[in-house]
Amino acid sequence: MQITKSVNSEGGKEGKSSDTMGMKHRVEFGLYEVKGSINCQLAEKTGFSDEDAEKIKKALLTLFENDSSSARPDGSMEVCTLYWWKHNCKMPAVSTAKIHRSLKIREKEPGKKPMSFEDYVITLDEIPGGTVPEIYDLR
Repeated sequence: MQITKSVNSEGGKEGKSSDTMGMKHRVEFGLYEVKGSINCQLAEKTGFSDEDAEKIKKALLTLFENDSSSARPDGSMEVCTLYWWKHNCKMPAVSTAKIHRSLKIREKEPGKKPMSFEDYVITLDEIPGGTVPEIYDLR
């Protein structure tokens, strides 16, 4: 979109005037997928605890609360769903990569521009020998 910058100009400076035209680019809708993991062996070495992991989970669930700005007006971004896996042993039977690949996101109508979370199909493949995630649907 085209914009006009409206500010008080400082006298004596060369350059653009206060009514300079410019362009402001924006993304109408975007879907972010974030992946991560906590390494149990490294967590033990650093003193990272289950309570710390719970704090990270809570932070992810409330990521965009009270985080508005001119680029992100209040309510324009949200966490829709959180998948949280927790292995039942230190050496998991399934790799983190396999768990990450088990979550698939695709457009419901390929070629049509998605404009909402509902324009996507999210599937979770069952992993033999793997744990089932806790699913937090926040919509």
